[in-house]
Amino acid sequence: MQLLDWPFLDALQAGALAALCISFAADAFTRRDRMVGWLALACLLVSLRHGVLALGVQADLNPHLVDRAQSLLMAFGFLALCAAFTRLFQGHIPKRFPRWVALALIPNVLRNLVLPHPSLGDTWLHHASNLVYLTGCGFIIYWTYRARQEGDPLGRRLFLGFLGVTLPVVVEVAAFSLFDLKIRLSGFSLLILALAVGSSWQWLVVSVLESRIQLAEQEREGWQSLLPGHTFRTDRPEPALEALFGATWTGQVKAAPDLTLLGADGRTYRVQSRVLQGQERLGWYDRDEAGQPSHRDFLSGWTVALGMDHPGESDRLLALLHAWGAEVEPWGTVPPREGPYPSVLLWAREPSILAVWREGNLLRRRPRWIQIGGPATEGPHARLETGASGDQLRQTLEELLSRH
Repeated sequence: MQLLDWPFLDALQAGALAALCISFAADAFTRRDRMVGWLALACLLVSLRHGVLALGVQADLNPHLVDRAQSLLMAFGFLALCAAFTRLFQGHIPKRFPRWVALALIPNVLRNLVLPHPSLGDTWLHHASNLVYLTGCGFIIYWTYRARQEGDPLGRRLFLGFLGVTLPVVVEVAAFSLFDLKIRLSGFSLLILALAVGSSWQWLVVSVLESRIQLAEQEREGWQSLLPGHTFRTDRPEPALEALFGATWTGQVKAAPDLTLLGADGRTYRVQSRVLQGQERLGWYDRDEAGQPSHRDFLSGWTVALGMDHPGESDRLLALLHAWGAEVEPWGTVPPREGPYPSVLLWAREPSILAVWREGNLLRRRPRWIQIGGPATEGPHARLETGASGDQLRQTLEELLSRH
């Protein structure tokens, strides 16, 4: 007993392919994707083919006319599928492959439009068109296999599936050519194939976009590390900027792309920003050295004695002091016993070494000295660790000179 008759199968395939066509067409229109567009067209044409077959049986239409219409729709559907595969495996399938298939299907078109049906010429041209379908599928399988061997991700995902879904096509062609039986199962093959191709294509698009996003993030981090200042975004919390410029810093940045702000530390900062999205901005900020008070020559007119053990450290401090306008007296490791003595001392010893001076009451003399290294002792002096930065030394000198 036959549980499902052929009109029901044709209608089932027509409905499923039509639904798939609508989904693919919407996706192709949204993303301007030609591969998905060709796939949607193939689903539409094969859906119409099975719809014509189902309607022909139910409406008792001319079977020869129905056969000619379904054959033409099948030919154009296969052509659209070849165009989709050409775009799916660019670099593996020749761009002219759909044209070759179109030329090979011209006899089938002429058969359906010109030759009487049935006739001997019609039968042999029908067999030739079926051979074109099998040959086209064979070439697609071969190119898909090559893509798989060359590491193409779509080739690896689709080869075995495409090899399996061509089986119903071979059965349909063999049944008609050998036994004159019409088994319309190719619609199911296209349905499964279209689902596999569509999902694989979507997976590839998402994977490519994710990799591009990752590369963009890496590039952003690289460029961000090369910027001279600190970066920020107004749509994210920035505790450092809020502490430096106050809670209203976002409104100030949004009001002007490039501006100068006064920080809580008393220094001025250059802030440059560009539009991110809407009213939000991104940018970077750094100290405005041109707007800072000049520290050049702040020791002009002062004499500084320098006594260090390490020659390299002595040369570094000597260069800094000269750059700040000081007159430097290199003492080495032993201070002189007679004056006149300089105004400021930079000494790599504990202050007790200064007892060799004739005037030992250092508190009364209120000398300005900075101890570099050595043990920490009480006294009216400042102390820095060995290797202190130029900014630390400058700040200590400014503070020391301002007290006396």
